[in-house]
Amino acid sequence: MMLYIFLFILQQASEFSTSAHGRHNSPPEGIVYYLVLIVSSIIVAAVIIWTIKLLFWPGEKSEEHIKRKILEEE
Repeated sequence: MMLYIFLFILQQASEFSTSAHGRHNSPPEGIVYYLVLIVSSIIVAAVIIWTIKLLFWPGEKSEEHIKRKILEEE
């Protein structure tokens, strides 16, 4: 399901960025353009997924972690 959504968004971004509406020159073409588009989309998706993961499951288990010192009652 996530792959389908990702591919749909990638297709929409590609269509938007290559449309000639309002441009005086031709839309970008070539393998380098699409390679940069795909790589940057993968990086953005990975950062969003990683951010959400760390927001809900931070994973600090160490007894020396700063949150334990702050939350510890004196």
